[in-house]
Amino acid sequence: MESGRSSYQFTLVERPWTVNAERAGNRWERAKKTKHWREQFCLLCQSQAPLTLTDAVVEVRLTLKGRLQDTSACLPAVKAAIDGLVDGGLFLDDTGDHVKCIVFWAPVKAKVDALTIFVEGIETDRAGYTQPK
Repeated sequence: MESGRSSYQFTLVERPWTVNAERAGNRWERAKKTKHWREQFCLLCQSQAPLTLTDAVVEVRLTLKGRLQDTSACLPAVKAAIDGLVDGGLFLDDTGDHVKCIVFWAPVKAKVDALTIFVEGIETDRAGYTQPK
């Protein structure tokens, strides 16, 4: 990590649920999954004792041992994970005021199912245009 730059990596070794699975389920199943992913990412965040970022870019990377999901199919799990990072103190809120961009990378085949979220703090110049540090 460069001086003055804040970047974090959070990985949960588990296959995330998809938009299609969420649509097919009911609200109680969704609530149970959301709670689990939110709590897990909150704990991952707290274990790194991060600084609170006012502006950040988020990258989502997915490794899967089975059939590959569509690139952003893991959106429900990612939303819950980002909420967990808010709960863990990484962001004040997950609105566009703080999370400037979320990038979904195409899933790749691997020996393990895992969702990794990379967070990079960014600076905002006086004109309000955000630039990577």
